[in-house]
Amino acid sequence: MFDLITGLPIHPLISHAVVVVVPLAAIGALILTFVAKWRSTYLPLVYIAVLLSPITAFIATQSGEALSERVGLPKSHSTLGERLALVVLAFAIIFSIWFAIEKSDRVRTKSPKLLQQVVKVFVPLLAITSLVLTVLVGHSGAEATWKYRITQAEVSALEGPAPSASAPAGTINLSTAEVKRHNTKTDCWSIVNGKVYNLTSYVQNHPGGAAVISNICGKDGTNSFTNQHNTQSKPNSVLSGFLLGSLGASITKEAGQQVIAPPASSNNGESGEESGEESEKD
Repeated sequence: MFDLITGLPIHPLISHAVVVVVPLAAIGALILTFVAKWRSTYLPLVYIAVLLSPITAFIATQSGEALSERVGLPKSHSTLGERLALVVLAFAIIFSIWFAIEKSDRVRTKSPKLLQQVVKVFVPLLAITSLVLTVLVGHSGAEATWKYRITQAEVSALEGPAPSASAPAGTINLSTAEVKRHNTKTDCWSIVNGKVYNLTSYVQNHPGGAAVISNICGKDGTNSFTNQHNTQSKPNSVLSGFLLGSLGASITKEAGQQVIAPPASSNNGESGEESGEESEKD
């Protein structure tokens, strides 16, 4: 449901709404907590922002899960996003109670004094927590999206363009152009951290489903792999079994045409670590 809109993923679009609405709601709530004279004028506006916060956070969480099935999302970003959704929901509930108390003499009269005191404590507390989590979620998402790309761009700029060289007879040069030619489920090569892997046999055997691997066939899959597994030993060990060679190296045509069998551990008899990664990508 929360996957694509006009062909674009919803997640990065709705994330912009989250990083605007939640901080506005949090800052507004903090100000009104300590500046009572502004409540009559600005409380309804802040209340609208507070109500929009859990809605946008929920859509961001759901769309993030849909996006992870396509390109993957880092665990830290996903976990923080789920926590933010829960916190802003609690924030909206507590703020709604405070709003009713502030705007209705009848509610204020009937509400226990203890409840009113608890609400006054939790409104700023949840506002601050929502604000901090929003910053952390935004940072983790930006880091996963751009950190590697910027690092690679800086390295490429320092190294300069790679010299072109034709592969000797009977060999294949593991170039980006060569990898692009192997872009189907039945002939799937991918680049991860500057190395080329033949993942053809793993497309149908990947615990997270064939789509996870097929999405990186013929492409640089570093971001997808790093977002999900980073330096985890088991996924890196499985991936190493499909290695053809470093990007730019030459291999024999026989080695390039040979389909590498998936490791036995990636099918049956999975360890606890592998079972926990069934929804992730390599």
